Amino acid sequence: MAIEVYVFDLDGTIVNSGEDIAFAVNAALKEFSYWPVPEKEIISLIQDDSEKMLLNVLNRSTKNHFSLETDYNQKQFKKICEFYIDFYQNHPVIKTNLYAGIKNLLKVLKEKKKTIVLFTSKEEAATLKILENLDIADYFDFIFSKDSFNLGLDSLLDCINKKKSSNYESKNCIIFGDTALDIKRGRAFGATTVACRGGLGNSAELLAENPDFSFSVASEIEKFIDALSMEENSSKIIEFAMKNEVPIIQDEGSNFILDYIKSHNVKSVLEIGTAIGYSAIRFAQVSPEMRVTSIEIDEERYKTAQANVQEKGLESRVKIIFADALEYELNDFFDLIFIDAAKAQYQKFFEKYKHNLNEGGVIICDNLSFHGMVEDLSLTHNYSTKKLVKKIRKFIDFLKTNSEFITDFYSKGDGISVSKRKK
Repeated sequence: MAIEVYVFDLDGTIVNSGEDIAFAVNAALKEFSYWPVPEKEIISLIQDDSEKMLLNVLNRSTKNHFSLETDYNQKQFKKICEFYIDFYQNHPVIKTNLYAGIKNLLKVLKEKKKTIVLFTSKEEAATLKILENLDIADYFDFIFSKDSFNLGLDSLLDCINKKKSSNYESKNCIIFGDTALDIKRGRAFGATTVACRGGLGNSAELLAENPDFSFSVASEIEKFIDALSMEENSSKIIEFAMKNEVPIIQDEGSNFILDYIKSHNVKSVLEIGTAIGYSAIRFAQVSPEMRVTSIEIDEERYKTAQANVQEKGLESRVKIIFADALEYELNDFFDLIFIDAAKAQYQKFFEKYKHNLNEGGVIICDNLSFHGMVEDLSLTHNYSTKKLVKKIRKFIDFLKTNSEFITDFYSKGDGISVSKRKK
């Protein structure tokens, strides 16, 4: 089942638009002399149908004293809806921003020639303004807004196949959304479903629908694009990682390191950050002479990695250590040291383990682009994420100015550095 069509909801999946929607709703309430409703309450009521949202908000504003039983209220409600739509279309991107890593995800999907679709119940004018203002409109092959949205996913797929002269089926599609309704819709259509827990929807209701995959934000799917492109998922490890949100290196980055290992006759690797053993196993499979030592701080992941290594019959050549890499003392030496653990600690890992590097060996670090946010900090508005990105930038500066090592940087996977001691 190769996934070729990526279908995204807009609000709560691609963009965090809650504050602007709430602002427009309260502007409409004020225009017609109703009490404002707290922003968080309005955001919790956001749904596909803006009229239903406004009716729920009006009930909150009037303490359930607003109904559509009278002609006056029906006419009043129509005016409120019209005002809201007009106001929102003129102010859709005051505070609205992209979720972390979204722009880079769209870029990668485009490079991999996937069909990228936006499927939203939002009015077309506001949708296009948001996409253009955030500079992502050109990434989408198809944009289906309110009128098209009501036709459903089957009509969407028919339209895609007709315009692309393709034969995609629902099983070739993956649907991203932040509400229970998004998952229900995707499942009924027969597509793979991805829940975005960090969106605007109720996460408990979202997860109760048992989506195929669940991530904090949609961009976390990026490292699994190649796996999803396979007719059959050949790796249980990758499937486990997707199901359990375990970070693994992107295939492009992993292949880059494997090529380096082969071309430089690397025989020993130290990995900081085992996760579930995906990289360690791939390294060991390069040749029978390869020896891999990997350190993992999380006990559950350590146990899973051990089981995966044993299943592959590699326990004699892959040693997994359950420890805090910053405290563990290792006396062995390695041709290649791979750092792919806590990003905020990269410099400490580098300084500690450089003493375990063989002459002519290299230290390779992953995730130095961090979904494109290192190059463009405006891609995230999350305070903790910004702090982490700044630490990665600081580490990059450390590598660039290091008097002991010379470092080359590569835009492979999520950004890779290769550091070698100066002669």
